[in-house]
Amino acid sequence: MRDPVISCVVYAFEMLIVYIFYSRIAEKRFSTAKCVLLGLSLFEMCSAVNLVFQNNALINFIVSGISQFCFGVWCFKLRPFQAAGYSVCLAVINLALEVGSVLAISALTHTEPSGYNTNPALLIIECSTCKVLLFLTCLILSYIVVPNARGSKHQLSLLFFPLLPSVCLAIFWYICLQDGITPKVQYLLALSSLIFFGSTVLLFITYQHQLEMDSERMRMKSENERLLTEKSYYDILDQQNQQLMAYAHDAKNHLAAIQSLNTDPAIERYIVALSDQLKTYTSNCRSGNMMLDVMINKYVLECECRNIRFDYYVRSCNLKHVEDIDLVAILGNLMDNALTAAAQSEKRFVSLETTMRNGYSVIVISNGCDTVPETREGHLVTAKEDKKLHGYGLKSVYKTLKKYHGDYSWEYNELENIFVVTVMIGSPQ
Repeated sequence: MRDPVISCVVYAFEMLIVYIFYSRIAEKRFSTAKCVLLGLSLFEMCSAVNLVFQNNALINFIVSGISQFCFGVWCFKLRPFQAAGYSVCLAVINLALEVGSVLAISALTHTEPSGYNTNPALLIIECSTCKVLLFLTCLILSYIVVPNARGSKHQLSLLFFPLLPSVCLAIFWYICLQDGITPKVQYLLALSSLIFFGSTVLLFITYQHQLEMDSERMRMKSENERLLTEKSYYDILDQQNQQLMAYAHDAKNHLAAIQSLNTDPAIERYIVALSDQLKTYTSNCRSGNMMLDVMINKYVLECECRNIRFDYYVRSCNLKHVEDIDLVAILGNLMDNALTAAAQSEKRFVSLETTMRNGYSVIVISNGCDTVPETREGHLVTAKEDKKLHGYGLKSVYKTLKKYHGDYSWEYNELENIFVVTVMIGSPQ
């Protein structure tokens, strides 16, 4: 492969195949665009080395393995020994397919294995055949490494599609070697081979992207349904609280009447104790926003059950302008995360404060947190094991805040092990 253009194109295709493989078995460290740019830089350097050493098989094998290893470690969350194993495996597979495809096509077409070295059209067809087979092999390998890879049940049927271009490319090779075939026809067949390969990869990428988008929509729909269910739960709690508070109010009046008629000291002490308990119950949060009050009272009880200290101050800003369902999405998700982290920390506390700043309603939530939050591309990532099924709470928060021209930021104090999230909420659109 001594043609610079063909070499650059082939290594670019190889990078794309390796990127698809790594992205199916590991999480990306950067955005897709950044990963692709870094990958192209690595693999095009391999192309340059390949040209300098005049397509030396051993040098090409070593350099390809190194580039795949660096690509896996730099752009994906793979441990070094994992990336090393995958890179060696991919390099061996690539070399075997290059040799195997040339020998197989040569045997089928009764031609010399080295015939493509003197014919650029045959070289393009040979490279396309090899990369189609590499793509198919990497897909199969990804299903083996991660059996529940994204959309694997649906994409399994697509494994048959790369086989069709492979058969067509072998036919193109045979046609190119027939007497009377002009160079123009040969190059047209070579171009068709590239189109076959490109369409194979493009079809898979498009289909995978569509599956991920469908999955994202289903999860967001599930999150919205969860929020509606949670709001209904808070509505029921509010009705119960209103009834209980009315009962407590009447009970206090009855106790006061009994107290005025009583002359027994023992009964007096008993009535005082009951009155104090009723005062404690009726002293729950009263911010002026019923939904906020119900949510805070619910978290007060939950923190008591989980032995977490909960402090709150919401009277200066009761978030009255925020719709109930949106308040559940914003405050509910953030408080749930705070309680989960606080329950696992030494400093078992959660603090909630609301205030006004520059025309914005501000929510500040602090909690104990013993581990540094995991991030990806500057965004928080759920600490739960199954990240595909979780992590939509913060997405729901961000989506809801856009409705109010708002945003949120966070910081983590490693010295004191305290996590703080600050939410800015403006006027609704």
